[in-house]
Amino acid sequence: MTNLKLKLKKIDPVKAGVIYGALAGLLGFIFAAFFTLLGSIFGAATGEMGAFGMMAGSGVLMMIFAPIFYFVIGFIVGILSTLLLNFILKKTDGLIIDFDKVSESEDISMIGRNS
Repeated sequence: MTNLKLKLKKIDPVKAGVIYGALAGLLGFIFAAFFTLLGSIFGAATGEMGAFGMMAGSGVLMMIFAPIFYFVIGFIVGILSTLLLNFILKKTDGLIIDFDKVSESEDISMIGRNS
C-alpha cells in the first residue's frame, strides 16, 4: 500500500454550513424528543399540568421548531467557522492530510476535481 499526501487548501463554507446545520438539526430533534418524553413522564407521575406537563403538551411544537432552530444556528456557525478555517488555512499554507491507498481499482486522479 502506498501513502498519498494531499494538502487541504479550502473548504466550501455553504456546503460545510449545510452539514453543520443538518447535524445540529438532528441533535435538536433528539433533544426535543428526549425532553418531550421526560416531560410526559413527570407530568403523568405528578398528575398535574405543571412545568413538565406543559412541556409535554407543547411537545409537538418543540419537535417541529427545535430542529429548525438548531439547523439555522448550526448553519450560521458552520459558515462562520469555515470562513475562519479557510483564513487560517490560507495563512498557514494549508493542512497536509495523509491517506492510504486501499485498493488498486481506486482512481486517485479524480480527487479534487469538480463533478
